[in-house]
Amino acid sequence: MSAPYILFVDDYPHVNIGGGEQHLLRVARACLEWGYRVGVVCVQGSGLDAEVRSAQIESLPMPEYRGPGVGRALAALFTAEKPDIVHVHGFYAMTAACPAARRAGVPHILTTVHAMPLAAKDLRPGVIGRAEAALRSWLYRRTAGSVDRFVCVVDAARRELLGMGIAAEKLLTIANGIPDPRAGRVQREARASGPLVIGSVGRLERAKAYGDFIDAAALVLAADVDARFRLVGDGSERDALTVRASRLGLDERFEFMGWSDDALGEIAAMDVYVVTSVTETTNLSFLEAMALGIPVVATAVGGIPDIVADGGSGVLVSPHRPDELARAIADLAGDAALRDIMGAAGRERFESGFVLDHMLSEHRALYEALLGPTG
Repeated sequence: MSAPYILFVDDYPHVNIGGGEQHLLRVARACLEWGYRVGVVCVQGSGLDAEVRSAQIESLPMPEYRGPGVGRALAALFTAEKPDIVHVHGFYAMTAACPAARRAGVPHILTTVHAMPLAAKDLRPGVIGRAEAALRSWLYRRTAGSVDRFVCVVDAARRELLGMGIAAEKLLTIANGIPDPRAGRVQREARASGPLVIGSVGRLERAKAYGDFIDAAALVLAADVDARFRLVGDGSERDALTVRASRLGLDERFEFMGWSDDALGEIAAMDVYVVTSVTETTNLSFLEAMALGIPVVATAVGGIPDIVADGGSGVLVSPHRPDELARAIADLAGDAALRDIMGAAGRERFESGFVLDHMLSEHRALYEALLGPTG
């Protein structure tokens, strides 16, 4: 008897790997260890494609990326491959692949929800944002008939889908999990003297609102706090952010580090980790910061309040309020004991709900509930 076949689908086209793709790769590798046959449908030449091939997992081409014929092509691919489970990652992939899998007679269809379903209303306030959110809500409801389980990475996303009218029995939360950086012998760097490092890691895109981080940095430095600010990552907003920092006179105190192959090492060098997003489910980098015992200042949006206890494992601030962000940073910068207390609480929160083994065991339980044990 052949091994059950799980076929993942992801339409991420970029060379660098995103958080959702890291999640998929971790689950896919584990599925191999559990005895499943595994394949990944992805954009050829993407960073995900390279990582899939490196892991000795079969990579199948994502047809006509977001094109009009993608649904038909995916249905033909699923008919030929005959997977037992199709597990889709990404909103656009979901709208095409889930109905295609249903038409192809795939027995079990899952989709992981990595972003807040109604994020558009936060990204684009006003009529346009509300209209896009309404369209996405309609697409989720329309696709729901082809989906057996929506796997949400935070309860906040599950609540939004429930509010759209999607049946509760279709909704499941499996929190994101990451490898323990301390198990990999990554430790925080001891700082005997010198300015504190306040930083963040992520794509330099509008949703991350890093302009607020730059504005807050100017306010913190104006209050005579001895600190340096560091932003690790790249994206379409980099030039505009660099100009903004320069106009505020931050050239000597705000560093743009670019993309790093050692983001975890960059995080370990920080004293305070900052999240300024206007929408977010689980920011994997801030989970890494919490795992390393670094206090977090984050916007109270999406799934972040499900993870960070305000005043306990971190500080929550309003989005687009650099004044609140600056006060929180300054308070932590001026109180080493508070940084230690919040860092320890963050580490405890990580251990209680966001370790990789827990996430993987919940996925295995889901697959075995559908297919039976693999041995």
